[in-house]
Amino acid sequence: MKQYVSIFIIAIITGFLVFNGNNFAGDNTYLMTEVNPVSQQGTVGFLLQTDKTYSNGKGQDNFGQFLLEIPGLAGCYMQRSDFSVNIYFLWSGKDRFARCFDIQFEDFPGPATYFFQFTWDSAKGLFEGYMNGNPLRYPGIRFEPWRVDGQATQTKLSSGPNKITKVEVLSRYMKKEEVVKRVPKELLGKGSKLLGRCDSAVPIDLSKRRGKLLYASKMNNKASVHDWILEGPGEIRFKNDKMTMRSKTPNPPTRGTGHFNFWCPKDFPESFIAEWEYEPLKNHGFSIVFFAAKGVKDKDIFDSSLPKRDGTFKHYTRGVINNYYISYYAHLPLYQTGRTYGNLRKNNTFYITSHGPIAIAPGVKGFHRLRLIKDGPHIQFLANDRICIDFTDPGSERYGPVLGDGKIGFRQMAVTEGAYRNFRVYHLRRDIK
Repeated sequence: MKQYVSIFIIAIITGFLVFNGNNFAGDNTYLMTEVNPVSQQGTVGFLLQTDKTYSNGKGQDNFGQFLLEIPGLAGCYMQRSDFSVNIYFLWSGKDRFARCFDIQFEDFPGPATYFFQFTWDSAKGLFEGYMNGNPLRYPGIRFEPWRVDGQATQTKLSSGPNKITKVEVLSRYMKKEEVVKRVPKELLGKGSKLLGRCDSAVPIDLSKRRGKLLYASKMNNKASVHDWILEGPGEIRFKNDKMTMRSKTPNPPTRGTGHFNFWCPKDFPESFIAEWEYEPLKNHGFSIVFFAAKGVKDKDIFDSSLPKRDGTFKHYTRGVINNYYISYYAHLPLYQTGRTYGNLRKNNTFYITSHGPIAIAPGVKGFHRLRLIKDGPHIQFLANDRICIDFTDPGSERYGPVLGDGKIGFRQMAVTEGAYRNFRVYHLRRDIK
């Protein structure tokens, strides 16, 4: 994903968007001077007025707008691609993705108004963001202290179709209490569903629909997963009636390497209930479940005619197998840190089709009961009986045909270490009303 974003941002910087840096509205506030620059501490806030709804998938042209720039320090960007609609806050320089904000949507409604705020104190490892006062990271998340490269005494605004007004740039960190007070009253708290709220979903009633057991593994010893298939540098161990997985290269020298997939060998029907328990064993990590995985032209994903896979992400998201996947633990050290939402993506197009509250929050200990239900086109994912994803694939041109039967697999990124137990899959009977 990062390589596509990098290409896009380079295109922005090299000139297809126009900057209108000297035309500041009278209600903008810039409390920074040559002797008081924005650098190791700072706060940026602005109103974003969108001209229309931006949606991912097929049906709209790619779009990008450089919203706001603090030259030599950081910038805010908006991007629409088939993958997702993104709002970024990125630092300048080669480490732009470290400690950044990458807010992802399948739909970003408009015409509408949003109030974004970003505030940091690098010496204390603090960097928070807010949309309409809603936090963009879990509260209390800290980084290792770092040094912001560069300092700035001016700000530039874009003149694109999405308008930026009421800009405030301060040379100090701002606590949440003060942040919230600055949010326009009519916007405070709005848009929480865009950041992962899923309050209106109703659990699928399984009382009369749980069918026969299709597969079961206690995941408690080597024999329990003897025919599972590992792709990538994973290390599988067993202790205390659980299976643990970690990468053989948890700190890979090359970005994008060190990740792996572990596949159940059985094909499951288009409607099923899958249940397992998962515990993150380290603070940082990123864990995913793939399902309905099948090769193009209806081939088995392990068909010898398909290219070999080694855990590299693009093999599963932009390759020759189709699947859905859900990210249920997302807390990487410097990117997507403390993410509040999990995504349901559809491959091999990498489209975000839905998102909801992340299943496992950073720092929460112990095993979590996870349940994935695929009722034909209706997908529901729950953690400890709380709905995290609820989506019905329309099978429309926007996202392509509904995916049916296929395999289930677990993925961990290189920094992740997780424990698993009690994997079971049941047939889901038709709902007779």
